[in-house]
Amino acid sequence: MKKKILAIYSSLIVLGCTTAPSITKQIDRDYQKDELIELEINYTDSEINVLQINEKNFPNPLPLQKINNNKWVFRSPQAVSRGTILSINQSEVKFPIICQISEDDEFVTAQIGNQEILKYAISVQNPPDSLPTYYSRSGFIHPLKTMKGQTLTAGFPKGHVHQHGIFHAWTRTHVRDSMIDFWNQQARLGDIRHKELLAINHGPVFSEFKVLLEYLAFIGDDTLITSHETWGIRIFPLAGQYVLDWNIQQENISPDTLKIDEYHYGGAAFRGSESWNVEGGAYDSLVFVKTAEGKNATTGNHSRPKWITIHGVTEAGYGGIAMIQHPLNFRYPQPVRIHPTMPYVCFAPMVIGSFDLAPEEVYTANFRILIFDGKPDENEIEKYAQTYQME
Repeated sequence: MKKKILAIYSSLIVLGCTTAPSITKQIDRDYQKDELIELEINYTDSEINVLQINEKNFPNPLPLQKINNNKWVFRSPQAVSRGTILSINQSEVKFPIICQISEDDEFVTAQIGNQEILKYAISVQNPPDSLPTYYSRSGFIHPLKTMKGQTLTAGFPKGHVHQHGIFHAWTRTHVRDSMIDFWNQQARLGDIRHKELLAINHGPVFSEFKVLLEYLAFIGDDTLITSHETWGIRIFPLAGQYVLDWNIQQENISPDTLKIDEYHYGGAAFRGSESWNVEGGAYDSLVFVKTAEGKNATTGNHSRPKWITIHGVTEAGYGGIAMIQHPLNFRYPQPVRIHPTMPYVCFAPMVIGSFDLAPEEVYTANFRILIFDGKPDENEIEKYAQTYQME
């Protein structure tokens, strides 16, 4: 895979040009307040990344930010009715950057306003001193915090030190007839590490960063880099909460097929805060889980929900996440692994059978994560799921 150049932009704001033509777009359905609204626009100037929306019922102009190619997005501060006509022009307003992303030798850090919301580990993070160094890991998100600053993840949780905040890993796989486990580091059969920060990109609607990870298979005395995995992390600040869109693209860069075996867990995972564990226990927790179909930790394991929410007690009351699947995901809707006692969930496509990742083949998965203080609001979750799952 060709080396990519790190591109860091402090701002993508483009000031107005009076000669640019105005574009009109009609809204095709009703949208609720604070919803993320996507538009398809064939804009001729590929260098322009932010446009301005004017509508007579909006008190102020709104920023419209390019996602890619012809896809743009804005957040409406109020409900928008079907048939509303938007006037879109080059921006005459310098819109503020609400989510700032920075990097140093250890982490990529994102903050909204003055509140730090997440760190992604660039450098190898080590477990507590009493634990073996084979649990050391880079290439994961921890801490993940709410807008009130409450930590929702665990980096090296007691009893399951191999689980790391927000992470992605396969459990039972085979390469060259050797069993490789990328999830359970204590097996010392495989590992995953951060390789490169590819880009940081700021804008008034969302900010994002892109990173490259690599999968290592330990076969006898050899270490084989089987795959490169790219993460795109896109953050949308909202009113009192935020959305994180997580794009995963794993490419097999080796000459050998990576066989992902049928197994009961593995994939895109969330490990909840250690504060959710019962005091003195590593395997019991007080955590609340619910799927889109109304199932819980007991009834929902290996069901195939469009979304799942998990929350627990924080110092500020409650806090948690909702994790929404994209309809283009492999084997959508993917089965979800819900641990019966510990605060972790993962979307696990191998639950319903094995699959292969051939040389140069790419596995893609996308998830929208809503991070909130308080208890989950199912209407809010459905609001953000509906737009995401229409794409």
